[in-house]
Amino acid sequence: MSAFVKAARFVGDLDDEFYADELQRDAWNEASAVGFQSLLWIGLITGAVLPWAAGVTGAWVALGIFVALTSVSFVVLAYSRARGIDMYTSQEFRRARIAFAGVLTVLTGCGSMVRLLAHYGDGDLGPVAFGAAIGAPLGLAVAVVGIKMHQRRQRRIERAAEVAEQQAFDSDE
Repeated sequence: MSAFVKAARFVGDLDDEFYADELQRDAWNEASAVGFQSLLWIGLITGAVLPWAAGVTGAWVALGIFVALTSVSFVVLAYSRARGIDMYTSQEFRRARIAFAGVLTVLTGCGSMVRLLAHYGDGDLGPVAFGAAIGAPLGLAVAVVGIKMHQRRQRRIERAAEVAEQQAFDSDE
């Protein structure tokens, strides 16, 4: 068990005797999923509204909410991947709820950027252009690395499935 999984098990208190009962564990896992999704939706909606409703302070709070939600989401994805579940291969991402979440995320980012530029920018877009010149290639590089890692993981899973299938076939003969 990796250090990450051990730490996550500690944070989630997953070794508590409560989890020994299968029904309790399933109900708690579903309740946790509902709570996590509720937190995401509340955060996304709040983040999209705050820059417009609460000015500069709201824009900073919206960015903080976005960073917190993104961090928690990555922990959830990393833990599930460490346990053998890859959301990118087991879920259809072309759904209305995901598109809506994407729109809220863009609204959070754009609303915060517009509000903060209007307040701090003094019409000078030089720092923004500099940030974009650094951030865009960096973001692209991270995306490419992420895609390559995902493809490598997929090939590894497919190879393992082929080996298991071949072994099952060989043992039947």
